[in-house]
Amino acid sequence: MPGDTAVAAECYSQSAAPLSRGAATCHDPGMTAPVAARRGTNSHVHTNHSFSVFTSPAEAAEAAAAAGLEAIGINDFFTVSGFTEFRAACSRLALPALYCCECISMDSAAEAAGELYNDPANPGRIYLSAKGIARPDDPAGNAVLAEIRRHQDTRNRALVERVGEHFKKTSGQTGPTWAEVVGQTPHGNTTERHVAKAILATIHRLTPGPAFADKYLQVVGEPAKPDAAQQQIQIRNCLLKAGKPCYVPEDRAAFPTVERLRDAFLALGAIPTYPVLGNPLTACEKDISALFDRLDRWGFRAIELISNRNTDDRVAAVVAECARRSWPVCDGTEHNTPAMEPMLTKWVLDPRFAAAFRDGLAVNLGHQELVGSGQTGYVNARGAIVPGSLAACRSLGQRLLERSAAGMTA
Repeated sequence: MPGDTAVAAECYSQSAAPLSRGAATCHDPGMTAPVAARRGTNSHVHTNHSFSVFTSPAEAAEAAAAAGLEAIGINDFFTVSGFTEFRAACSRLALPALYCCECISMDSAAEAAGELYNDPANPGRIYLSAKGIARPDDPAGNAVLAEIRRHQDTRNRALVERVGEHFKKTSGQTGPTWAEVVGQTPHGNTTERHVAKAILATIHRLTPGPAFADKYLQVVGEPAKPDAAQQQIQIRNCLLKAGKPCYVPEDRAAFPTVERLRDAFLALGAIPTYPVLGNPLTACEKDISALFDRLDRWGFRAIELISNRNTDDRVAAVVAECARRSWPVCDGTEHNTPAMEPMLTKWVLDPRFAAAFRDGLAVNLGHQELVGSGQTGYVNARGAIVPGSLAACRSLGQRLLERSAAGMTA
């Protein structure tokens, strides 16, 4: 099976294909980053290849450069298809690029015990990331991603059917089509968020102007929130979630085991990484040391913080535990909602944490570079930490950051 990047390369090589705002700008060979002094990193940003406020990977890179980031990583759900455009954009912007992917696993024992990890609503369900993907075309890794996408596609098609029935029942009109959902993402990697966005667009199309509020209330069942971003979230909560009129249960087969995802990430040449959710939103994340012990047994020896979901003491505790274990820790923003948010968290520039997050990003960059050139990175093919690899990857990653900054100002 060919990797997603092969498809992406073919897609983006077609000169007749329309470009996003960011892609159009970044395809100018003379384009350079507008910020003279870069600082801060972001290892976790989604693009339109899953769901995002950004219209393309290039636009995400453009936003990172405009915000003055030292490096940026895209982290789409279930796909590596955005890497080709992202690589080209970051190259033109002299911006180090980190290639990542996110998937959701299911631990049956945790589910049976009612244990919650970084999904606060679903026992046993665990979000996991592949950081520093160096072999995006690996057949085994891509086979797992493709299988997940097939299950997601089946469910989202069923959601659209339920939504159509709901529109007819509540308004006597036709709901969004599958084409309107799948057309939002370049390679058809649809999510529940795409369905919600299509529902909102359909309500606007059916009732433009002052009548929108009444039609929205009729279909959604609640008065519309103040803006489109909040309305899309409201639509998901009122129509698409469990117990709501259009809900479709998710197939358990869409959630591989932790071990299977770990092996897929390693096949892709990545560092298996656990995203810490909150402060603490779940019982299994409350005890950081115990959580990390379990992650170690699973073969996940790297951490990322979605810091806008955390608090000062929580960030400090996670960073300290990573330092104690000599694990890299990164910081990210997600950007997988309809709302445009800052590209940097307040923690990534905080003097107490900035060095740890920069070092963590450097480790990921170094690993990606080494494995991509056929060498061994932070972890080996079995997921074990290679002796001396943390320092070696960090040193190489720091050189890549410094080389990029020097090239930008030359």
